[in-house]
Amino acid sequence: MKRIAFVCSLGLFFLLLACEKKDMTSLPFVKIYDDQNGNRSFTPLSIIKSSQDYGYIVLSAFDGWRIQLMKIDKDGVFSWNLELPDSYVNAVPSLVNINGQLYLVCMDPIELNTRILRIDETNQTVVPVSTLEEVSYPVHAYYNGNNLYLMSCPLSSQMMGIHEVSTALDTVIRVGALGIGMNVDEQLLKHVMHTGKQWPFFIKSTPEKDRFVVNGFYNYSFSTVFLDNSLQFTGVYNGAALDGGINQLEPLGSNEYGISRVSGDYVFFNPKLTLNPDAVVMATSLEAQGDAELNHEMPVLIKELTIKGTKYRAFLASTRSNQLSLKLYDETGKKIAGTYISKNIPIKASDMIQTPYGELLILTQVRVMGSYNRIGTIKLSKPNLESLVTPE
Repeated sequence: MKRIAFVCSLGLFFLLLACEKKDMTSLPFVKIYDDQNGNRSFTPLSIIKSSQDYGYIVLSAFDGWRIQLMKIDKDGVFSWNLELPDSYVNAVPSLVNINGQLYLVCMDPIELNTRILRIDETNQTVVPVSTLEEVSYPVHAYYNGNNLYLMSCPLSSQMMGIHEVSTALDTVIRVGALGIGMNVDEQLLKHVMHTGKQWPFFIKSTPEKDRFVVNGFYNYSFSTVFLDNSLQFTGVYNGAALDGGINQLEPLGSNEYGISRVSGDYVFFNPKLTLNPDAVVMATSLEAQGDAELNHEMPVLIKELTIKGTKYRAFLASTRSNQLSLKLYDETGKKIAGTYISKNIPIKASDMIQTPYGELLILTQVRVMGSYNRIGTIKLSKPNLESLVTPE
């Protein structure tokens, strides 16, 4: 393992400014992790709680599609990092915990097939689990509590695959297919090499586990497709070719969803919307509230948070003025609070999770003083979050 020294930069680079509230009770916890070589650009992909202690594992890409794992403790202090050998590339942006073990999904750069690796935190390494030869160019992984599902987009196939993997993680037991109808090789290669647009691929299941919702290339567009449990098509919310459509979604149950969609240069939110899984309609027709300050080229994250015993839906997005915008909605879809995080520094949200202590931990890509892109974490404390939802 090659160890890289990381430097922590604290809250001097960030301010947290309230949209509907005044200052928080304390500044948010901020860390920026810097490569001692100074010449690498990192793309943070996913963060997940450690399976062994109170720390976290961070997955990132560097030098295109190379892979790095980093361990931080509960306070964000660097513990160790691992650069995977170049025989493993193209990590999908979703670490998964299966029965108390952490896994990542990636690709062989020669064979182009999928590799599943187990993360061995004790020995600070990865252990090969399986090779799935029939799954080429993986772009997303999702575990629904029972099975692992993979999304792939093989070059020149004009097809996306949805693959259900056996509980032993060594065999594909069911496959669904989405016909694209056009060649998307250029878009795919820029995506996996992190040299162009990052497409919001995802697989999600409803709380009732009766449908899957997948975001991917389909029918000459980038669309949101509904599948049954046999991974067969039931309905679609079509994007506007490759320029608009749903870019994030959170199933709420009973055919209700929190969604973010893009149309033109604008981002639109709807925290509670009914979608028909059997419909064939345009996603751009969905009712939603536009927000002109948000950057339509940046990711949107939607997560459920519990604050003071009450559940909220958190929408996190990047603004055009290099800030993060956090909005909280209650279970009825009413907006409860909003705030901005950071100021005047290029920043992009990559992932976020709620910690066991009631904090919000945000994984970000930060560009400081015109240097290369760095990995950053921002922690909003439990009092930070409680002050947002507490009436003045």
